[in-house]
Parts: sequence; C-alpha cells; structure tokens
Amino acid sequence: MRGPYLVLLTLVLATVPVADCAHADWPDLRGRDPRAQAALEPELRKIRREHPRIFCTEEGIAQVRQRCRTAPAVAQVWEFILEWAKGSHYYENLWATPSQLQAGVIAYRVSGRDRDILRHAVAIADYLATAKGDSWTWPRISKSLAMAYDWLYDDLSAEQRQRYGRAAIHAAQQCYRTWRHSEFNNHLYLEYGPILYTGIALWEEGIDDEAAHRLALDGLDLLVNHLMPAHNMVAAGEGGWHESMSYHAFFTYEFAHLVELWSSATGQKLWEGFSGLDGDAHWLIHNARPFDDSRVSAADIGGHDSYDGNIAMYMPLLQRRRRDGVAGWWADQIKQEAIRRDRAGVKYQLGAGTWWPYLLWYDPSVRPMPRTELALSHHFRGIGWVSMRSSWQPDATFALFICAPLYLGGHQHCDNNSFVIHKHAPLAMDTGVYDATAHRANYYARTIAHNCVTVTDPREQFDGGVWGHNRPGEGANDGGQLYGGGPGFVTDVKPGDVHHRAEIKAYKATERYTFVVGDATRSYSSAKLKEFTRAFLYLRPDCFVVFDRVESTRPEFRKTWLLHCAPEPRIDGTRFEIVNGKGRLAVESLLPAGAQIAAIGGPGHEFEVAGVNYPPQKKYDLDEAGRWRIEVSPARVRTRDYFLHILLATDSGSQQWPNGTVSETEDRIRVAVTLGDTEVEADFTKDGPLAGRLVIKERGTGRTILDERLKQ
Repeated sequence: MRGPYLVLLTLVLATVPVADCAHADWPDLRGRDPRAQAALEPELRKIRREHPRIFCTEEGIAQVRQRCRTAPAVAQVWEFILEWAKGSHYYENLWATPSQLQAGVIAYRVSGRDRDILRHAVAIADYLATAKGDSWTWPRISKSLAMAYDWLYDDLSAEQRQRYGRAAIHAAQQCYRTWRHSEFNNHLYLEYGPILYTGIALWEEGIDDEAAHRLALDGLDLLVNHLMPAHNMVAAGEGGWHESMSYHAFFTYEFAHLVELWSSATGQKLWEGFSGLDGDAHWLIHNARPFDDSRVSAADIGGHDSYDGNIAMYMPLLQRRRRDGVAGWWADQIKQEAIRRDRAGVKYQLGAGTWWPYLLWYDPSVRPMPRTELALSHHFRGIGWVSMRSSWQPDATFALFICAPLYLGGHQHCDNNSFVIHKHAPLAMDTGVYDATAHRANYYARTIAHNCVTVTDPREQFDGGVWGHNRPGEGANDGGQLYGGGPGFVTDVKPGDVHHRAEIKAYKATERYTFVVGDATRSYSSAKLKEFTRAFLYLRPDCFVVFDRVESTRPEFRKTWLLHCAPEPRIDGTRFEIVNGKGRLAVESLLPAGAQIAAIGGPGHEFEVAGVNYPPQKKYDLDEAGRWRIEVSPARVRTRDYFLHILLATDSGSQQWPNGTVSETEDRIRVAVTLGDTEVEADFTKDGPLAGRLVIKERGTGRTILDERLKQ
C-alpha cells in the first residue's frame, strides 16, 4: 500500500460531533487519530455518486447475468438462489435475516427486476428496519439495509429511502457502544467493519450527511490503517490466522468483503497492494485432517467442519481478485458438499444468504486447482505453522508443527514448538475444550494441554482468568509458556518486543522428508528458561524424529516432555503406544536415558494441572478433547537436558516399532532407525544453531540414497 494507506495510528482520542445526534450517540472511538483521518478525507470524494455503489456497477450486474447464462457453475448457484428469492419466506433470526436481504436485493437486480423478488426483499427490509439487535447483529442489520438502499435505489420511494437509510444509520450507531477490540481479534471485524457500508451507501444522499461522513471516515480508517495491516502482519502473504481455523471462518468473509466494498465503490484497486489474504485457501486445505477433511485442532477451535458456508462467502472473491485457483477449487468443493447434504435432508445448506457471493464473484476464467496438485508440506510463515502429510488420501499420515512468531493474545494458545499427528484418527493431540471458564484459563489455552515441554519453577506466578488478564498468581502453575498479554493495535508491535516470542529457524521440505526447527525460548519466563529449541523431522511416509534441547536457569526446575492422546496409552519401559480407532502411534523414548515415564488421565484427571483437575463446564466430545497424556522427565536434575523421541504412525493392527538407537559425541547426538527397506541416520548439534545431517541408505546393500545437511 502507498500514500495515505500507510498512515499509522497513534493512540489519540478525538471527538467528532455529528449533526442531529447527541454526543453520547457517537462516543470516542478507541484509537481514532485525527491526523490519520485527515489524510483519508480526500479519499471519500472518490465514492461514486450513482447506484449501486456496493460491490457492483450496472455494468457489473450485466456481467453477472451473462455468467449465469454461460457458466454452468454459476448457473447452478443462480437456480437455488432464484428459487428462494421468488418465494416469501425469510428467517426472523438476526444472524440469518440480514444475509437473506443481501441475497434478495442482488437476486432482484440480476433477475432483471422481477417484481415478486422485489416484494420479498422489501418485506425483509421492513422487518429489519424495526428490529432490535445486539453487538453482533446491529452491524449485520446496518450492512444489509445499506445494501437494500443502494441496490434498490431506483425502485424505492422517497419515504422508503428515508426509512431504510435512517434505520441503517441507527444500527451503525449502536456499534459504537461496543468495546473496540484489538485488530487481531475477530470482534472488531464483525462489530465495527460493517459501518463502512452505511457510510458509502448514504454518502451525500441527504439522509444524514454528517452521520454518513462519520461512518465512511471511521470505516475507511479502520480498514486501511488497522484491519489490512493486521492481516498483512499476521498472514504475511502465506495465509492463516492465529485465533483458530473456526474463528478465521467466523469473520474473514466480512473482512474480505470490506476490501472489495471500498474497491468497488471508488474504483481504487486495494487488492493490488494487499497480500493479507494470499494463501488463505492453501492454509484451509493444508490443515484439513485427512481422515475426515475437518479442521485441525489448534487455538480456540469452535467447530471442526471444514465445509463452512462462511468460507464459501469469500473464496470466489479470492479466486477472482487474486487469480487463485485453489480458492476456486475450495469454493466448488464446499458447494458440492452443501448440495450433497441438502439432498440428505440436512437443513440450511443452500440458504440464499450464503451463496450470493459465489454468484457475484466466481470467475470461470480461473482454473480451479485441486489439492492433489499442491505440495505435501507447506510453511505458513506469518503464523508459524508447518503442515505436512504423506499424501492427499484419507489414510494419509498428517502432522502440524506450531511455532508462532507473535503472541497476539485473545484466542491464541501458549503452544509454541508443539505438534499434532493424525493417521485415521487423532493420535498425538491438541487437547481440551473451547469453554470460556477455568478450564480454558488453567488448561486448554496453556502449554500443559499441548504436545510441548514444560519447565516448572514452583515460585512462578501465572496470570489468571479466562483470557489471562487477572492478577499474577491466580492462574495454575503448569510450568508452561507465558500466559496473557497481547497487543491492541498493529502499532503496538515493534521489532523484537515482548510480542515476539518464537521463531522457526529452519524449514526444508523434499519428497522424502520435512525438517523444521523452532525456537520457543522467549515464550517462557527468562527467570526459569535459557533455551527451548526443537527439531521436528518428518521422514515420509510415517516416521517422526523429535529432538529437543532444554536448558533451565536452575537444575531443580523440573522439565517435562508431553504427549497427549484420547485413549489410555500403553507404556512398556521406554516404549509407549497409542491406539485410536484405525490408527496407532508407536513411540520410543531414547533420551534422556533412564527417564521417568508416566501416564496421567482417566476419570477425574483428564485436564489435571499440578494435581487439580479443570474440567470444561459444557458437554464435549471425549475423543476430540483427549483424556490422557504421557509425561517424560529426566531422572537426574541438571540445567541442560536433551529429549529424543521417535514416533511411528501406523494402522492399528500393526506391531511395528521404530527400533531406534542413539549415540553421542562431544558436540552431537545421533539417532539411527530402520524404516522399511532403508536405514536412516540423523544427527543434531548439542549447542549453538540447531543443525544436523540426514543420511538414508538402502537396507542390505548400504547404497547411499540421500546425504544432506540439516541447517538453520
């Protein structure tokens, strides 16, 4: 972005009065900077005078009609939108009704002004004009009434324009009564983002020009100085969002629509200078679990279903604006799954409120790129996720490694250098339940719930409360990473500051292996930890080598290597086995030698921290939540320890074990393992940059197949 779009906010509060409105109706907006807004003032004059302004011109509507006639994929969607739009039914549900009004007004114009559809749309608009919302639904009401005003402009009477326009302003005003969340939090996008629609639709319309000006300026400021920079920072052009895949689906369509809204209303090409949603479809696909295509558990996961109508509401837009074939393929997959579920009798699959974006933006000229054409490993640099798998088949082995460079608070977890592994079912799991109670505060969001390492200083005090905002000492001491905190504004994040807590130091992916090194040292209190670096080596198709270097400030601080699972594991000496459904994980603990290995879990101990169980307060899926964990700790106390584990994912009927051996020199640790018809040796440095060497030889002949350095 160039020019005024690079204006950065300082935390200055300013009051801007609005004509005919009491001061209390327009409170100070936290983070509003008069200087930043002054720089944006000239941009408002670029809003088109003619209607529609939102998403389409008259020419654009004609192009949509043409696609409905000539593109089978678009025509299919038009058929089920048209069937609904010609009826009279709408939901009196303020989450769903606004989207249905948006679909109705679009269907009316695309149909060539079918009067039956107009009557349907006006009935919905009349209902919403008198509806009473809340912090979540007032913005949706405002957006939909603004679109009704804009798209139906020539078909509305002067009285209707006044009524819908003023109702849209009233709904938008209510947004200002809601706490202005961090720009790294979904609330801000959903609760404030839609005010821009009303500002644009009513710009210089004579309904209430002062209010329209306030809404347009605040909305544009939020978009270009806060929301877009936040996405550029978090996703870094690679895709992903730190709040979980389900929270990402919850709001990202609304954000993508805002970028398109300003672009379409002014002719400015925001998409050309913005990369914050690039790779988004790749992230969704790479992190779908092979055995059920659902979202992987990480952060505050609220729902696992990948086939989400909210995703379909912006995938066609990314396909068109970013020429992204993966987004187009994903949109088609969600559509076909929705049709399948509809035929199976599942309700609300083809509701008109979900599919109008497909109609507007699906681009037949961009070839859908199926996931089978994608690489099997991918590093999402912005959020520090590395996804890897053996194939794109349902029986594939899948792993996710997390080492997020930024801790942004909210729905993010304290899980740097953690991993999950799946084959046929969750094997090495991210555990707990998204439940905003003491369960989240003391277990679910904390390091103890993840496949990670804890270092326990008995004197350490953790912040308490669901979001880590309470006093130190109120939270359980899980021995994990720092809990709480997080920036409120993009400008709060400075190079190397306290929000920078981890780094992926190395990533390499080949046909035979994926190698990742994460440094999570700064994620822990410096009073107890000097180093936690982890090498995660995936030897395709089914084997993982995990090597950890952990150094505490005092030898007596107990170090614990964690592995979580749903069923009770079987432990036999240095070996332990997890069998879940058709999947099995066989693990060999090679270091530390003579380690203490124990299983914790079962009824009353599933979510135990320091001897206290913190169960969720709501019903939950036992298999998704996990019930057991394995703890591996050194038998001797010392400041520096090395952990080395080999994990083998197999079918449940397999009896295969890794059968690894370990040896040490002064500066390296070497592991050897036989995998099928190959002999594998990997060594890792004991100090300095975590690097190594990987040698794969043909079993029996000794012929070298691969000999490569593993380095940062």
